[in-house]
Amino acid sequence: MPKLTKMTWIRDFRDFAGDTSAHGVKNIFEGPTKLLKLIFLICWIICSVYATYVIMNSIITFINRPTGTKFTFLVENEQRKLGKPAVVPMPTISVCSHNKVKKSFLEAKGNEELKFIYETLDKYDVGEAEALARTGLNGSVADIKYEDLLAAGSISSDRLLMCMQRAQNCAKLSAFAKSPVFSRENSITGTCFRINPMGTLNALMGDYGALQLRFWADVQDYSEASKRSPYHGFTVAFHDRDSYGSTLSSGYLMSPGSYYKVDLRMRKESREPPPSGHCDDSQPFTTYGNYSEGACIMECKDRVLNETCGCVNVVPPINTLNYTSCTLKQWATCGLKTYLDWHERYTNPDSENELPSETMCRCHLPCTETNYEAKVSSSDVPMSYADKMFENKNVQNWMQSISDPELGINYNTSRDIKDNMMVLEVMFSSSQISQVKEFVKYTTNNLLGDIGGVLGLFLGASLFTILEFFQFIIMSIAKYCCMWTPGGRKKLDAAEMS
Repeated sequence: MPKLTKMTWIRDFRDFAGDTSAHGVKNIFEGPTKLLKLIFLICWIICSVYATYVIMNSIITFINRPTGTKFTFLVENEQRKLGKPAVVPMPTISVCSHNKVKKSFLEAKGNEELKFIYETLDKYDVGEAEALARTGLNGSVADIKYEDLLAAGSISSDRLLMCMQRAQNCAKLSAFAKSPVFSRENSITGTCFRINPMGTLNALMGDYGALQLRFWADVQDYSEASKRSPYHGFTVAFHDRDSYGSTLSSGYLMSPGSYYKVDLRMRKESREPPPSGHCDDSQPFTTYGNYSEGACIMECKDRVLNETCGCVNVVPPINTLNYTSCTLKQWATCGLKTYLDWHERYTNPDSENELPSETMCRCHLPCTETNYEAKVSSSDVPMSYADKMFENKNVQNWMQSISDPELGINYNTSRDIKDNMMVLEVMFSSSQISQVKEFVKYTTNNLLGDIGGVLGLFLGASLFTILEFFQFIIMSIAKYCCMWTPGGRKKLDAAEMS
C-alpha cells in the first residue's frame, strides 16, 4: 500500500492555520523570517501548555463545587412598610430544672423502696444496676415506668412564678387567648417548661418587647442524686416552636439567685443541596420535631434502645414510632447498660471500636434551619429586691405552703427568695433577621468564562475555533486513515500519494 508523505498533512495544517479564527497560529507558517516563525512556534507551544493547565484546574474546581456563604439582613414584616414598628416572633423558651426528682417525693411515705431504686439507678453504674435487678426489683415497683417516675417527682408548675410582657401577665396577653402560656415536656434531664409553646407571642426590639420570667429552683428540695451534680439551677434554650429536647444538645446554664438578660437575634441558615452541597432535606421532621443534628442524635439513641431493649428511657414528643417507656426493671437490666454503651461509643472520638452499622448515627446537615443567637449577661439578684418581695403576704403564704419542716425544707426568709429565685429577661437586640445563605462559588458560567478568557487571551481562540479544530482532526483522520475525500472518492489521487 502506498504511503502518504508527511508534507501532505503539513500542507493541510498550514492551510487550516491560515483559515482558522485563531490568528496567531498562521504566523508559525507565514512569518517573514525563519527566526520569527520559530519564536511564534515557541510562544504558541508555551501558551498552549499554560492554557491547558489553567483549563484543567478550572474543570477540577468546577467538579469540586466549592461553596461560600453570604450574610444578609431581612425584615420580614409588613408593619415596617406601613411606617409602624417592626415586630419579631418570640421563640419558644425551654427551661429545665436540674432537680430531676425532688427529695419531698422520694421521702414521701410509701416511697422508701422507690427512693432506693432511683438513687441506685441515677448513679449510672451498670454493676449496681444489674445487682439491683437481681435482688431488689420485684413486685409493683419494678413495673413503674422510668418516665413516669421522672414526671411524678419533677418540679411543680407553680415554680414558674411569673411571666410578663409590657407590664402584663402573660395569661392576659392576646397572643395566649387561644394557646397556653406554657406546656411541660418530659426529657431525660427531667421535666421542662416550654414557654410560648405555640410560637404565638411577638415582640418589639429592646426593652419595649422584653419577656420577663421568674422561676423557683427548690434548692432545699434537691434529692441526694441531684446534689451529686456540680451544678444547681436550670438549663435554658431558645428555639422554634416545632423543635423539642433542645436543652439536651444546647442551652445556657442559669443559676438561682441571678438575674439574666438575654439579647436575641433570629438567624436563618440555608445550605446548598447535593450535588453542590452536603445538606439533606429528605427527612424534614424527626420524633423530636424539626430536623436538626441534635434531634437526629436523640432519635438515634431511641432507636438503639428500642432495638436492644424494646423500650426507651423517655418517649419522644412526637411518638410516631409507638415507642414505650422502659419500666424500672427494664432500665436496670437492659436500658442503662445499652444507653451507656451507646453514649461511650458515639461520643468518644478516639474509640477504636466502630459502631455497628445498624446503630450508626448518620446525622446530616439540614438544608434550612432557624437559630436564635443569644448574648447573655447576668448579675446577682439584689438582697433589697428579695426583701421587698418578702414583704408581700401572698409570697410568704406560698413559701410556707411549699415548705416541709420534717424534711428540713424551710422557706421563711428573704434570703430563701434570693437563693432560689432565677429571673430571666428575654428581648431582641434588633428587629432585623439575619440570613446566612450557602451558595456555589464556581458555577458553569464561571467555568465557561475562565475557559473562554484563557483561550482568547493566550491563543486568540473562541468556541468556533475549537469547532474548527475538531473538524480538521476528523477530516484528517477520514482522509489519511479511511482514504476518504470530500469529493466522495474512496482512494486518493496519485498526486496525493508517493
